[in-house]
Amino acid sequence: MDNNYITRAVVPILQSKLTKFFLGVFFIAVFLSARTFMGIYILGFRIGELTMGFSMVFYLFSIFATNKLPIFESIEKKKILLVLFFINLIFLINLLFFDESISTYTFRSSSYIWTVGFMFFGFQYFKYNELSDRLPLYTYPVIVYLYFFSIHGLPESVVEFILTISDKFEPHKGSDLLIMYVTIFFINNRLIKNKRLSFEIFFLFSSLYFPLMLFKSRASVIAFCLFCLFELYYFRTCITSSLKRNTLLFLLSVFTIFQSVFFVSGSGFIKAEKIESEVEYVAMYRSDPDDEKFRLFYIDEDNLGSRTTRIFSSDNNLNWRLQIWQDVIYDLFNKGKLATGYGHDEKIPAMEDPTRKGQDGLNENTHNYIISLLARGGLLTVAAFLIFYSLVVKVIRKSTGSNYLIFYIIPILLNSLFDVAMENSHFPLIFYFCIGMFFHKKKLFVNY
Repeated sequence: MDNNYITRAVVPILQSKLTKFFLGVFFIAVFLSARTFMGIYILGFRIGELTMGFSMVFYLFSIFATNKLPIFESIEKKKILLVLFFINLIFLINLLFFDESISTYTFRSSSYIWTVGFMFFGFQYFKYNELSDRLPLYTYPVIVYLYFFSIHGLPESVVEFILTISDKFEPHKGSDLLIMYVTIFFINNRLIKNKRLSFEIFFLFSSLYFPLMLFKSRASVIAFCLFCLFELYYFRTCITSSLKRNTLLFLLSVFTIFQSVFFVSGSGFIKAEKIESEVEYVAMYRSDPDDEKFRLFYIDEDNLGSRTTRIFSSDNNLNWRLQIWQDVIYDLFNKGKLATGYGHDEKIPAMEDPTRKGQDGLNENTHNYIISLLARGGLLTVAAFLIFYSLVVKVIRKSTGSNYLIFYIIPILLNSLFDVAMENSHFPLIFYFCIGMFFHKKKLFVNY
């Protein structure tokens, strides 16, 4: 079976109207419903499981069939394949020599590998397709919907119906809003021909979203602000031009921020006499009220069988995460598994503590992408993924003459250091699909 035969078979599928329609519906549904949509059952399987299966198949095909289909043609791009092959090798070694059994859980706990398949899919899809210049017309309404849905939710009757077809109803978390906001505006800002108009839309929407992100998640709001700073640098020529227009834009954005504070707090429209109290409520919603004793970080000793020096925080949320991360590192070190990790056949030992299983008793994630990689595949896997991301940035920089991709990658990966984002099904699929798309930046975007 030669390359031409496979190409002739694959390309029509990628270019078909049915594929375009399906992808459009899929991503709109993911953006509108996130985890809830991925939990819908089809033929006894959840959409998240089916999607992950597709990604896994596409990933393995891309890795092991490069002689049959030119996934990555250049030598630089093939280095990415080599690193991923090394990650697979670590997985295989753990599977054969350290894991006691192989089950569906093995592949679920190793999803951090298989989700990369959507990068290859995005690369192949946009090799033969282009973004529609009408995309902003569809995505800006999605951004508006996400904002008000995050505040007001859905009627109880709608939630009850959703629970009859999905395993879970889960409103968008801060990390969900972050990747959706970053993805939509990163693309639209480079797709819209009128850069000035794009800048003004972005500035106003960012003003609207800032109080919501602050209310939802401190980690997400930091990543959100970082993305906004990156994009303001991208729009620097717009900032230094048209003083009168920018002054008006700034004043309008200040009003938007204050009005958003009132929407987020549930107080309706802005009232001058309540501005201070509402701003304080939104800003301090997730803060520790005990300011006198508050210490963000401090070092102390804790008796965990043997006395260990540990990092603590007076912030209960952050401290909960810190103790999990340190438990994983200490335990891996003590068991001599720091290089290769625990493997994938059982839960991470640090997550067996009942206080760490969440309200539904199902949580088994460390809320840190790097720690999860360390736990499953050890330092070798962590190093391999860091090399993988650096190679992706390097390759795209070489082909486009720009470091623009870090504007997208850094905020998302930063947020993943404090959340389960990269361990779920929808977040990494959006992330990797877009990375695959960005290999074709010159083909897709008018502003870069």
